[in-house]
Amino acid sequence: MNRITGTYEKLGPIEYFTPHPLPPHNPPFVMNEEIIALYGAAMRQLGQLNEITGRLPNEKRFIKAYVIKEALLSSAIEGIHTTLLDVFTQPTMGSKPSKETQLVLNYTKALTIACTMIKDDNLPIASRVILKAHKELMHLDDEDKATPGHYRKQAVRVGNLIPAQAQKIPVLMGDLAKFINTDDSLPALIKAGLAHVQFETIHPFLDGNGRIGRLLIVLMLIDSKLLSTPIIYPSYYFKKYRYEYYIHLDRVRTHGDFEGWIKYYLTPIEQSSYDAYQRAKEIELLDQAIKHIISTDKIFNKIQKTAEQALSILFEFPLINATQLSVHLNKSYNTANNLIKQFISGGILVSVESQQKRNKLYQFKQYLNLLEKEY
Repeated sequence: MNRITGTYEKLGPIEYFTPHPLPPHNPPFVMNEEIIALYGAAMRQLGQLNEITGRLPNEKRFIKAYVIKEALLSSAIEGIHTTLLDVFTQPTMGSKPSKETQLVLNYTKALTIACTMIKDDNLPIASRVILKAHKELMHLDDEDKATPGHYRKQAVRVGNLIPAQAQKIPVLMGDLAKFINTDDSLPALIKAGLAHVQFETIHPFLDGNGRIGRLLIVLMLIDSKLLSTPIIYPSYYFKKYRYEYYIHLDRVRTHGDFEGWIKYYLTPIEQSSYDAYQRAKEIELLDQAIKHIISTDKIFNKIQKTAEQALSILFEFPLINATQLSVHLNKSYNTANNLIKQFISGGILVSVESQQKRNKLYQFKQYLNLLEKEY
């Protein structure tokens, strides 16, 4: 492939790379037989996943766990490591979260806000949405270092690449937004992959580019109605095959190999869609099984309705204490505490081993196990 994807501009000792606008040209992007087959497989899995989403228990609350999972994985690619338990435990802790945990929490907020902006506010995926997502993502005590919510004003180096000069970023991002929102020359799933590599090549921020670029994929799948909710986490496969991820991104610039990148990209989309679908099916079965226990076990006879409400809450807060549960249920502490005891008796909750006697934590272990399971 001899396609030229941009220009190098030398300024003093620095040689900047400015990518050409999308879509690829000279020659145009080619949907060859291999890409068509991979595209078909990914689209089938996305369709299955989208179909099951409407059957999930308390969809909005359940989606939170999937967003956290993508946040953990996307952050891990950048060397930011924390755990699912750390993130779910944070609301019950009085102490300040670690920087790593806070960044993952920030990612979940950034994705949630960006989804709201494009779905509820009908805003296009452009600078306003991207800058807001970045502001939420990078919000920390030392936030000035990453200038959250602002494009970079200085040069950066990414491996062998020195991205375009800072003053060109608004125009480049404007061209990218135009491609995302008005170009219909390629299928939406392919467009999302091309937009990701273009975003990473522009590298518009001092920090957080990888996470925002992967978030962009999810936003585009939702905006194009390929997904109704952010229930996919392609970062798991980008992380698992991290070396190949960066090689294929770089080959777009060095060899004009958009087709090679798309071949790589479609597999994580297909596999993460399959993974999310299987997980959703098992969680649906778990929800049904526990509701059956609540409706048939005599220990829940007098509190069946409250127990079902509590189960709904556990899908959002699988680590919880009696005080939290009482607030969410709008019931007394004693009612929540007694309900937790019944849940323990029914095998629904287990106590978290801790020296802490007050505000003791309990976990919805079967659900957490499903969130951690590898398929």
